[in-house]
Amino acid sequence: MKKLETNLCKINYSNSLEDLAEATISLLNQKINEFNLFFDISNNEQVVVNYFDNIEEFKEFIYSIRGESDSLPKYAEGTYDNGMVNAYINPKDQLKRLYTASHELFHILYMKYILNNDYSKRIVWYDEGMAQFMSGEKDSLADEAFKEFYCDVREKTKTIPQMNSLDHGKSFVNEDYNGYDLSYLSIKYLSEILSDIQFKNLMSDFSRISQLGDDIIHKMFSYYDKKFEDSIDKK
Repeated sequence: MKKLETNLCKINYSNSLEDLAEATISLLNQKINEFNLFFDISNNEQVVVNYFDNIEEFKEFIYSIRGESDSLPKYAEGTYDNGMVNAYINPKDQLKRLYTASHELFHILYMKYILNNDYSKRIVWYDEGMAQFMSGEKDSLADEAFKEFYCDVREKTKTIPQMNSLDHGKSFVNEDYNGYDLSYLSIKYLSEILSDIQFKNLMSDFSRISQLGDDIIHKMFSYYDKKFEDSIDKK
């Protein structure tokens, strides 16, 4: 493994992932400052990122940390075990995975500063939606691109899940719905109907998050259906 390091972050990476490692340094220098403001913290701890170009090496690394095997969903290619960003990256698509680091870093900070490392308080749809929203990975979905994304998710959602009951595995991503997409759209919806301070304060209000989760998909679909009514297939 090779290494790139600044005072803010250290990237350990397979030789084939140097382009991604260099881009990650630039991204995290920006996102660490953004996240510090959002969480109202002065986090001076160095962020550690581990990038693997071999899926088996990635899994073995995670299992060695967890002390158990077969604990990753089949689709999992990134984790935040031990407060580090850990990811398998296909070298051919490495720059497409740039936001993996900021996504996992949001999880790390949310777990530490909001959940106080109490995993039982985690509401998965909210945490996953926020990680996508705050990481920058969906920033390209503006205007027409967002409308196309929404309409595609709307069409492919065959069953509306009870969001508060979602956990990683088959209950999160399956043939009937994609929990990541629905979680992101739920947070995007909340960002549009809440004030900035309400949106920020919500992350510490677990009771309110749970209440919202009871019917947020119905409300979110209704909101965007009205916004994009000319593009929604109402068969």
